[in-house]
Amino acid sequence: MTLQTKHFDYIIVGAGSSGCVLADRLSADGKSSVLLVEAGGRNHSELVNMPRAFLKMWGTPGYFSYFPIKNQKDRPADETWVYGRGLGGSSSTNGTWFLRGMQADYDSWRDLGLSEWSWKDVSRCFNEMESYQYDHADPSRGRKGPLQITELPYRSPVLDATLKAGQEFGLPILKDINTPNTQGIGYTQATVDRRGRRASSYRAFLKPALGRSNLTVITDTSVLRIVMEGCKATGIRCKQNDETFDVYANREVIVSAGVMQSPKLLQVSGIGPADVLERAGVEVVKDSPNVGRHLVDHAMLSISFRMKNAKGANFEFDGWRLTKNVLQYYLTRTGQMAYTSPELTALISMKGEPNWPDVQFGIGPFSMRSSEEMKANPGQGALEDKPGLTVNAMYLRPKSRGSISIESADINVPALNDANWWGDAEDRQTYIQLVKLIRRFIAQPALSKYIEHEVSPGDDCQTDEQISQALNWLVSAGLHATGTCRMGSPEDSVLDSRLRVHGIKGLRVVDCSSMPTPPSGNTNGPAMMLGYRASELILEDRESE
Repeated sequence: MTLQTKHFDYIIVGAGSSGCVLADRLSADGKSSVLLVEAGGRNHSELVNMPRAFLKMWGTPGYFSYFPIKNQKDRPADETWVYGRGLGGSSSTNGTWFLRGMQADYDSWRDLGLSEWSWKDVSRCFNEMESYQYDHADPSRGRKGPLQITELPYRSPVLDATLKAGQEFGLPILKDINTPNTQGIGYTQATVDRRGRRASSYRAFLKPALGRSNLTVITDTSVLRIVMEGCKATGIRCKQNDETFDVYANREVIVSAGVMQSPKLLQVSGIGPADVLERAGVEVVKDSPNVGRHLVDHAMLSISFRMKNAKGANFEFDGWRLTKNVLQYYLTRTGQMAYTSPELTALISMKGEPNWPDVQFGIGPFSMRSSEEMKANPGQGALEDKPGLTVNAMYLRPKSRGSISIESADINVPALNDANWWGDAEDRQTYIQLVKLIRRFIAQPALSKYIEHEVSPGDDCQTDEQISQALNWLVSAGLHATGTCRMGSPEDSVLDSRLRVHGIKGLRVVDCSSMPTPPSGNTNGPAMMLGYRASELILEDRESE
């Protein structure tokens, strides 16, 4: 694609969950020219539109970027994290699970000195973004925004019993799982519109804006580095097909390339830890030791239980039943393909206070093969051929922190991505307790009619040592990583409270890497909110110049 001009007021690098929102909001008033650059494609595919088809897309080249992870002691080798690429980023490829996080998450950001990010401001942004049109919605929810959010519609006796088990476990049943300031259990909410189509940040925010003359979007274009003049960002160097070219920003470059790529792009551009840059052969523009540090993910573990007296959902996605469900979706936009799993969400306070849950469960009427079984029989798929109930669980406030460090000045060379999950020994002990928490939940009387036995890790895995060993293969990436370009003070962070890179003019980072601590839940909704709030701050700064 040949650009009509090489000069724009704002250049946004990355059309993911945050970047699409930024492009919409910064171009809405027509006062500024905006360029949005995306490395992936346009994602115009029925696999993207159909919510359940993300299982078919998973790991498919073209829809995902791949990030090899440094081998961790006792963990499976050659681990790779995958994040969505193309218009919408991970919001176009994920499981659509929507959680906002808790008030205490954002008020804790405020208490770090980030006054622009209190719950008061953040909840207003969520309210303006959302279209959640249910009579039982919490008063804080929005009804008129561009982002449609719906409840998973599947109902069954097993789910009724699971809700009752939650009550027996001490959890209130929440009509709206995004009710602030409380733990509880309720039906999962998803970024799926009322016609059964995925509501990505592209479809909700960017697509309606594409006709604006002041917004330019280019895809299949890699950003090689940020163009710097001293300590000022003036543009980006791009590559499309075999052509390399520079584009210039009159006001700002805004990096929204994601938690793995944003710190990498800063580092290859000379902004990062001096020792890392020098080893990689990059000239140091700004010694910023925290670029790429403070990587944290919600590590996820899954435990499946064999069910009796119930069929479960496993059988809906094979053979003639799968064909029937796909046809039903295309004819009516309803049925199994119009939503994803897990059907129920539980937010639980295991260590903390009831108003700030630190554990997330996703509970669905299906059962998964163990990772060991899938390795032994890779052609059989992830779902078992017997009825089951699975609990996916994450501890939401881990203490371990990893890092991302370039090893070459070439943006295309993989960085050293160190997840360091058990870097703090307390996290492994927490996950041992998390396994026991799941088992206590499943042992509630309401589920006794349906639960036969634990499939994996199995009833023989009981001691702390046995559970600790099982965690090495039970745990996988939650893909909720944050923190690698986090907001905070110049001494321990990368950005100020308005998302501007410390010590660099004309450069911001707006994506999950900007978050100082992880939110209590999935990061897709908070990533869109981050783009929405960032646009307010950027436009405020424009008007004050």
